[in-house]
Amino acid sequence: MKVAIATQDLARVDAHLGWVRHLMLYEVDEEGYRYLGLETLADGDPSLRLRAMAGCRLVFAADVDADGEFQLARLQVIPIRKFAGEPVALALEALRDGMRGHAPLWLRQAEQKYRRESING
Repeated sequence: MKVAIATQDLARVDAHLGWVRHLMLYEVDEEGYRYLGLETLADGDPSLRLRAMAGCRLVFAADVDADGEFQLARLQVIPIRKFAGEPVALALEALRDGMRGHAPLWLRQAEQKYRRESING
């Protein structure tokens, strides 16, 4: 599963998606996670953020406003706020662990939302 991490400091999930400076991209599966790259974003162009998240299923962010939620829904990208302020590795490890077995509530809800949006188009 491809995911994005909204970060300012490249260490924590610490950025509001509307003002994010960096999106760290990872591939996560039951075995672990692999760094895919870094998108450094210019201020003021929301389309760059959306293009950078193409193909992602989840984005970990400190917060997302209503317009951002709408734009993410169109891309079928689900925002996860649970790890706001936490280290990037903690979010990735929690996702990996959830994929291995009994998924935590936040991951089950994200999967249900993804399935609903996929069905409804």
